[in-house]
Amino acid sequence: MTIRDYFHAFSTVSEQAEAYDYLIQFISDTPADLHDYPKITQICDWATYTKNSFRIWTDFPIPEFEARFVQLTGINPSDFQIDYSHNFKDSNFF
Repeated sequence: MTIRDYFHAFSTVSEQAEAYDYLIQFISDTPADLHDYPKITQICDWATYTKNSFRIWTDFPIPEFEARFVQLTGINPSDFQIDYSHNFKDSNFF
């Protein structure tokens, strides 16, 4: 696992971001387990957020991240949603 500075001040303004902070939420009742896809560490760092969602830190904007995520995992894009973490109320940065 790569070491990352999790206390880095992530920008919530995408145009100024050094790294993007997303939440990926799986829509199905049986969400994917990202532990089953070790190659995604090539494109992001992640942490479990809730039963159906994960916190993602990446250098890629949403469209590019989604394309790479689908390519590495084979998960259908209709099975999940990605949004900026600041768009979710009650979400914590740490």
